[in-house]
Amino acid sequence: MAHLSMDTSNQEAMLEAAKKQLGYTDEQLAHIMSQPKFQKTLQLMPTPEFRNTTLVIEVVEVHGCSEGMKVGDKLYFTGMALLDTKRSDNWCGYALSNLGMFVFTCHNMMLNGIDPNLMYSNHTHCFDAGCKYGLGHVIMKAYTIKEDLVPED
Repeated sequence: MAHLSMDTSNQEAMLEAAKKQLGYTDEQLAHIMSQPKFQKTLQLMPTPEFRNTTLVIEVVEVHGCSEGMKVGDKLYFTGMALLDTKRSDNWCGYALSNLGMFVFTCHNMMLNGIDPNLMYSNHTHCFDAGCKYGLGHVIMKAYTIKEDLVPED
């Protein structure tokens, strides 16, 4: 699915583009738009400021990863949600278990006008419990970068 990108200065065009992108009926879109938090979301998510913010998950520490993950491996999520498979490194499934919280946190912070790089808890670990109770352990850090993926208005 392509990123939602539209002229947010025109409310009607924004709603039609959102309806088309999300596959909503008129009734579903009316329900979404009756809730202020979702109005704000639909207005901010397609903006260049939002779309040009990339969430990066970077491996910062490894001990005994059986899948060969190494310090410096990265995942890139454009718009802080869509995995960029062309730039991202191979990734162990055990190391994916906690990453959804960073997508959620970054979106919430951006929607509330807060720099996602100010998140307090920006490190996580893989599901494997390390050599004492498993095979290995990977520590990852989350941060965002600004890119020129969507042209500014």
